[in-house]
Amino acid sequence: MSDKVITRRAFGQMAVGAATMLAGGLALPGKAFGQAPIHPFADKLLFLEGADQVYAFSHLDQLYATRVIPAGGKVREFRTAKPGFDVRFDHLGQSIDTAAFIKASRVAALVILQNGAIVREDYALGHGRAGKWMSFSAGKSILSTMVGAAIRDGHIGSVTDPVAKYVPVLKKTAFDDATIRDLLRMSGGEAWNENYLDRGSDISKHLAIIAARNQPGAILKHMTGLGRAFPTGMYNQYRTGETYLLGEVVAAAVGASLSSYLSERIWKPFGMEADAYWMLTAEGGIEYGGGGTNATTRDYARFGQFMLEGGVAGGRQVLPEGWIAEATIPSAPAQQDGKASGYGYQWWIDTPGTYTAHGVFGQLIHVDPKRNLVIAMNRAWKTPGEESDYALSGAFVQAVSAALS
Repeated sequence: MSDKVITRRAFGQMAVGAATMLAGGLALPGKAFGQAPIHPFADKLLFLEGADQVYAFSHLDQLYATRVIPAGGKVREFRTAKPGFDVRFDHLGQSIDTAAFIKASRVAALVILQNGAIVREDYALGHGRAGKWMSFSAGKSILSTMVGAAIRDGHIGSVTDPVAKYVPVLKKTAFDDATIRDLLRMSGGEAWNENYLDRGSDISKHLAIIAARNQPGAILKHMTGLGRAFPTGMYNQYRTGETYLLGEVVAAAVGASLSSYLSERIWKPFGMEADAYWMLTAEGGIEYGGGGTNATTRDYARFGQFMLEGGVAGGRQVLPEGWIAEATIPSAPAQQDGKASGYGYQWWIDTPGTYTAHGVFGQLIHVDPKRNLVIAMNRAWKTPGEESDYALSGAFVQAVSAALS
């Protein structure tokens, strides 16, 4: 596994070690930020175990308010190539094949595409092809791609535009001088706590508001009240709230919901096989851009294929010329400790020439243009992500890449 895959955990390492909190049944601070959640799992999403965790990750529309991302038109079918494809690799002194990896990495769904054909497809944990699964932060890469679409359509001028141009309430806040590019690179500079185990952290407040379903506008209000930690653009630091604001920018710029815009620009024309849905900040509210798209794993793989094919859907160029190259190079500033971020426009650059959408608990869309390869995985890790989880995952991706070179 590359060092950069391990380094990416510096953005979300407060989530690491969540297993130590599971026995206590830690809940998010719903009472402080709204009424009790409608579903008993809604304020415990990060701390569920076993069958409860699998149910929640695959039935998010039962836990939260959501909006449909309609599919439509002709489905882009897959042919099957390389029947019986398998890999075996050595990891920590053990010889591991694909079946053993699926069990060890708690894989619910795995889809591997090469040249647009299915090389391997597996389902486990009671999950199946028709089931949908939460993207967590892998959805950030989808949202950032929608920024590109809005630029191509002329709704957004460029990534150098200030975010306050589209969301005026951000004027005279910590985001007053932040550009769209600053937020794409997660370098806004606001004071933000991403610690999932802290009841009072900013991300916990967002999740509590979402669980309550009854506070439209509360998350945006929370963002406008944040102070500044360092000058805009100076450092890269993982902040889910910045991606949420990008969602506000896109929705305001296009004058439509994020779900409908994603449907019209990518989901329908590229031939996704099933309606997806997106978690909302409240009933009837805006989609939570920081993570919360829910789709079949085949459709996550199709999204990777859309990127691999240059952002063309239904014969139409959806993204600006050069957007994918710009979005998938490690252009973000270094972290405060001086380490390279390995981050582009909400994409992780794990190894040179590839790019990956990562989400906690093991969600992944890996795109390798050189090998014409896409790997999509949905998983139910026991914690948001330990170093050992990422190491095993990276070893599998490397083994698949080597076998399909």
